[in-house]
Amino acid sequence: MIDNPLPDQVMQEMDRVHLAWEFEELCKDHAYKLAEDNFVFEELIGDFQEWFFLYCIDHSEDEYVRSFPDDKDLIDQWWEEMEDTYDEYYSPYNIDPTPDGDSPYSDAEYIITPKERNKKALESKRESHGRDHNIPFNW
Repeated sequence: MIDNPLPDQVMQEMDRVHLAWEFEELCKDHAYKLAEDNFVFEELIGDFQEWFFLYCIDHSEDEYVRSFPDDKDLIDQWWEEMEDTYDEYYSPYNIDPTPDGDSPYSDAEYIITPKERNKKALESKRESHGRDHNIPFNW
């Protein structure tokens, strides 16, 4: 006769598996939010999530890690460990260095669109030729 495990033992094992899965999802969700908030390249976020999950497991006794910190230093630490794996990336951050004239934190001049530039050029040309909008120009 085969000894079957007790139903309580089976349920306890299923509970442990479910708790482990929930912990993994919690870690990966937090890592995704952390990476997204710090403008990490989307192609790298999955790898960061895996690293962060393993980091949480390795440091499970650390109160700081259990609080799931929103710390950019964790991304930097991951990058220091993994940057040799990614030859096509100089940095994990997808930050456009082009100044944005609309940003209140930018000291860049207002960035003009080609449509605005053409309109201003036409207005300037009209002014220099003495032509107003409603007055026909005759040579």
